[in-house]
Amino acid sequence: MPKNFNQYIITETIKWLDDIGCDEPLNIDKRSFHGLITSFHNSNNEKNDKLIDEDINIEHIDNIPSLEKFLLSKKNILDSNSLFFEGFPKADLMIIGDKPEDSNTKNTKPFHGEVKQLLDAMLKAIGFDKSNTYYTNLRFNSTKLDINLDLELEIVKKQIIIVKPKIIIMFGAEATKLLANTEESIFHSRGQWYDIKIDDKLKPVHGISMFHPRYILAHPESKKETWKDLKAVRKKLI
Repeated sequence: MPKNFNQYIITETIKWLDDIGCDEPLNIDKRSFHGLITSFHNSNNEKNDKLIDEDINIEHIDNIPSLEKFLLSKKNILDSNSLFFEGFPKADLMIIGDKPEDSNTKNTKPFHGEVKQLLDAMLKAIGFDKSNTYYTNLRFNSTKLDINLDLELEIVKKQIIIVKPKIIIMFGAEATKLLANTEESIFHSRGQWYDIKIDDKLKPVHGISMFHPRYILAHPESKKETWKDLKAVRKKLI
């Protein structure tokens, strides 16, 4: 990681904006975004007492630390070297991907490496970062692929209920298909808004399907489409 990581992200953001042909001024004053809070306490940054209660019932969980204990109690979902979320647990913007990039990295976060660097630049371009964004995946370890879809959906919906985001970005086909209940390919769903139904008691949450940063790295020509989607997200949250 560069010595001055913040300066690095600013530099990458400028490169990103240049690549996508940004042709308008941006107001990145976070106070102009409705309801966003920039100060936060991230439990990921501290070592918590991760006592595991095998009798935890996911239906009764109402906070992120308890959800973490539940996930740790299920050996095929999360282990002590993986972090299932990053960012602010009460954010207006929620990012949902498919799986971490590298299962061999200790203390794995939802997004890291080149994918995280690109994602940071993308969000910085519209005034977002981990102080006002919540990041997670459908799976929390890329080697543990035997989780059934119903359980994946239950876990991610529980996070949505706890965080209460106003907008969800669904990165890639897998997250979009599961959350938006669609069989469309990412090339048809990308840029489309969906009402994500959580349960019968809560109103649906607006979610947009977008190319995963992993795909953008492999296909730089997709940056302009992604910029269009990011501006749509920003507009929804003003």
